[in-house]
Amino acid sequence: MIGMTSKLISLREDIYDRLQQIKNSDESFSELIERLLNERKKNVLLHFGNGRDLPEGCLDEFENAILEAKEDDIKLQAQKQDDLLVDQP
Repeated sequence: MIGMTSKLISLREDIYDRLQQIKNSDESFSELIERLLNERKKNVLLHFGNGRDLPEGCLDEFENAILEAKEDDIKLQAQKQDDLLVDQP
């Protein structure tokens, strides 16, 4: 647990009930809120448009494909620079 400081917050009863329904039995409300916030950061596109219907892991695969493409582009640009240096008199 990070820090022992706590804050008192007020929730409408309907929101409390919804949180209670999704909270794991071994999890505190702080842990639940932290989990929800982390999931939101990781899957922000799932909250918009057609992204909600994407299968689990799809966004991770998409992100990995983008990272691989960036790495490939960096390698290609480095090779082009090397080729230019070799071709110079």
